[in-house]
Amino acid sequence: MQPDAQPQQQVIEGQPMSQPIGQQQVMAGQNMTMGNQQIMMIRQRSGGPKIFGILGILLGGLGVIASAMNLGTDLDGLGGTATAVYYLTTLLSLVSAGVFAYAGVLLFQYKKNGVWFGLGAVGVTVLSGLIQVFYITVEIEEVLGEDAAGIMATLGLIVVGVQAICCTGIVALPMMFNGQDLE
Repeated sequence: MQPDAQPQQQVIEGQPMSQPIGQQQVMAGQNMTMGNQQIMMIRQRSGGPKIFGILGILLGGLGVIASAMNLGTDLDGLGGTATAVYYLTTLLSLVSAGVFAYAGVLLFQYKKNGVWFGLGAVGVTVLSGLIQVFYITVEIEEVLGEDAAGIMATLGLIVVGVQAICCTGIVALPMMFNGQDLE
């Protein structure tokens, strides 16, 4: 037996991963050379942006429905300023929920703009919440006194803060976990 003049090459074989019909599999790759051979390392995209995108779509959609239902509320007992504040905050909530749902769609499509739209929606929600808290605090102070108004303002600010943290987490976590998957 004579030894082979050329070294044998190792070939890796396998079955391609199944993909739904009509979707392309996008992978991030990195070329490396080792000696005289070229190696390409390939990894799949994370599923995190899709999951958080679905959460954003669901929460934004529920927010749009709730805000739209608030527009039909009977406001006969409220004064002019209270009615204006109510409609202003309801419209801000409607807009922010719609933008949050759109951000969810963008995240679902692995678009980095979804994070920025989502953060903008959270900012509008915080603005709406602060307007409500401060207006209600002034009204409560006139009726029940400073102590009750201080308690209500504190509770309102806590609720606005928790809401902002949760919504920010939904839109920012895909970028923090694996931001290179977003386009």
